[in-house]
Amino acid sequence: MPITPETELRERGWHVVCDDHELDIHPGVAVPVAVQAHGPLSQIPGVSGAGASTLDGFRLEAEAVFEDSQGLYLLRRCSLVAPDGAEVTGQLLRSVAPLSVLRWILPRTFRLTEQALTNAVVDFIAPELKQFRIEQRGHNASGIELTDVGTVYKLAGAVRYPPARAVAETFNLQPRTATNWITRARAAGLT
Repeated sequence: MPITPETELRERGWHVVCDDHELDIHPGVAVPVAVQAHGPLSQIPGVSGAGASTLDGFRLEAEAVFEDSQGLYLLRRCSLVAPDGAEVTGQLLRSVAPLSVLRWILPRTFRLTEQALTNAVVDFIAPELKQFRIEQRGHNASGIELTDVGTVYKLAGAVRYPPARAVAETFNLQPRTATNWITRARAAGLT
């Protein structure tokens, strides 16, 4: 089975249900209006805390709704369920960042056209899967396309991830260089 964001969710034991209603938020990108997700907390990449073994059995349930007027998802519901014999402590609650969990889940629910689904966009949607795909060369000398910068910027804003940081991380740029690319994309009407 190919490794994709969707198969990764299933392999990690996460279940995601999307609303049938979608909104076009960027050329080639449609997002579900509502997303419900639940799964084992220990299986989320990058969850902070004492370690995955201390999170065994804990489950997170979340619901997010896209607010079109703000251009981003709002966390509407979030709950942490402890396994039998354990408790949800304040320390555990402080170590779990629900928006980080949504940052991992939400992009996997987006519907992108073939033109929008470039390597750079895939790198933003599932950076932990970079190692499993074959690198392709870009069209310009730097390998960066303005349309990709605009798409990553827009997707990052939708999932409440700092857009400039997302561009810098996706394209392996210094923050100032990422800002310059964003400025060019904005001038071209791509953000």
